[in-house]
Amino acid sequence: MEPRLRNVLIRMFISVAVFIYIGYLAWQRLSPFDFWVIMAFFGVYLTWSIIETIIYKSPDTLAKEDDDRKSYIYLQFSSMAALFYALVDFIEYHFTRNPAFEPAVTVIGFVVFLVSCVIRYQAIITLGKYYNPRVSVYEEHSLITRGIYRNIRHPIYVSAILNVAAIAMIFNSWGALILAAAAVVPAVIYRINVEEEFLLKHFDNDYKCYMEQSKKLIPKIW
Repeated sequence: MEPRLRNVLIRMFISVAVFIYIGYLAWQRLSPFDFWVIMAFFGVYLTWSIIETIIYKSPDTLAKEDDDRKSYIYLQFSSMAALFYALVDFIEYHFTRNPAFEPAVTVIGFVVFLVSCVIRYQAIITLGKYYNPRVSVYEEHSLITRGIYRNIRHPIYVSAILNVAAIAMIFNSWGALILAAAAVVPAVIYRINVEEEFLLKHFDNDYKCYMEQSKKLIPKIW
């Protein structure tokens, strides 16, 4: 079995186990509203994990160079920290949860989460065999500037920011939103800087031209 697919399946298995355990605890301890918010979130999360596994395409060639500089770990850790805080805030301590905003903020959060999934889906489909969570290039690698990449260079990181903002809204945790702004956004910016330096090294003038014709995250703005 291809290593990445094996890792995804392992992660999904763990997610299902956690989902069942948290679901059991939620059923015993939480109000009906809180219970169904938790169940809906994990249902959407698992559905997206399955979709991403299905649309993933294995590369035709090996990666010839990798220069991640721990940016992937930094991004994953900060995102998981925001998720953990949001869950704890929602279920147990209510440090920054304001029930007055519910259920409207929760519904908006689910909408934003789905938008982030659509953006990520389009980005992964467009990258095809070149999609890799790490900063790397493959043998015979081509620069992708079409589709969703035409106007913005990093749609996957747009999705990452929207995703963590959505989680903060779903669980009505303004503390998680602050944590996202303080940790996830800097992690994204660091990752972008690492990636663009790496791509300039490998694609030189082609990437410089692409940078002149596109924006990092927000079309026509930045």
